[in-house]
Amino acid sequence: MSKQKLFTIRNLQRNNFSLILSGGSSLGLAHIGTIKFLEENKLHPSEIIGTSMGGIIGALYSIGNTSETIQQKLKNLRTHDLFEIKYLQGRVDYKKAKILLKNLFQNKKIQDTKISLKIVATKLKDGEEKIFTKKDNIKIYDAILASIAIPGVLHIKKIKGEVYIDGGVSSNLPIEAAKRKNIKLAINVLNKKRGNYYYKNPKNNFIKNVKTKFEIIRRSLRYHILNQTKVKISQTKKLILIEPNLKKFNPFKLINHKKIIRTGYLETKKYFDNAEKIKRKVKRKKSKTPIEKIMDFPIKETKKILKDIKKLK
Repeated sequence: MSKQKLFTIRNLQRNNFSLILSGGSSLGLAHIGTIKFLEENKLHPSEIIGTSMGGIIGALYSIGNTSETIQQKLKNLRTHDLFEIKYLQGRVDYKKAKILLKNLFQNKKIQDTKISLKIVATKLKDGEEKIFTKKDNIKIYDAILASIAIPGVLHIKKIKGEVYIDGGVSSNLPIEAAKRKNIKLAINVLNKKRGNYYYKNPKNNFIKNVKTKFEIIRRSLRYHILNQTKVKISQTKKLILIEPNLKKFNPFKLINHKKIIRTGYLETKKYFDNAEKIKRKVKRKKSKTPIEKIMDFPIKETKKILKDIKKLK
């Protein structure tokens, strides 16, 4: 990754910035920690862009929820509150997720948000990224259902005749959807490879066969996301990249929410503390006293000046 310029809190206070929240199942709860940091420092994004879990949390924030109310609404969730594994059918049913999202967002549309909202999904017909905005005139929970439809596992989502699957397939960290002139504050929770996977042949055990299939799909999607995101980050300017270390947490278990949120908060704080520290160092170097300037003056330049003075004499 090319070296990025560091931005301070003051930079975000004086300039428009986009808040970009990646997908990552329960690891996406770390986004709540970043939102908490923004609230403490009175920082307000001009737009929010999210994929999958990033879309859920970003949408909750965009309609006026605080980090605290978002945490309250999501803290008691368990995997079985969202998805039900249908082993005999070889799929995961997410009717419960639909009910939950409808309860969270009611009939609010994307154009009803207090902060401009963009939610990312993927067109099944060609794999192209789809960025849902207020122009699409659709309900928030419909856009989110499209953004979380993991291919091969969850049902596809059909909106206005177009079929969509998980946004992570085309853009798990949708930096490119941000306004070009904005500073881009991007939180990437899927940023490190987990332990190596060793395939075990399930033989004729049907249940183990289905579980193995889900694991291979999940791993394949994660590898794709890591490679796709790496390239994108290297090509983005005006980027603040926050990558909390969440390797010890299981993305498919909605537990440890407090620890995940805190990790997101501390990683965000660490970035801005470091940016401020470096800025102060640079400022001190620029504002040297006359004596310090003389002390730092190059010896070669001094000799040259002395020679010129002798010539004048």
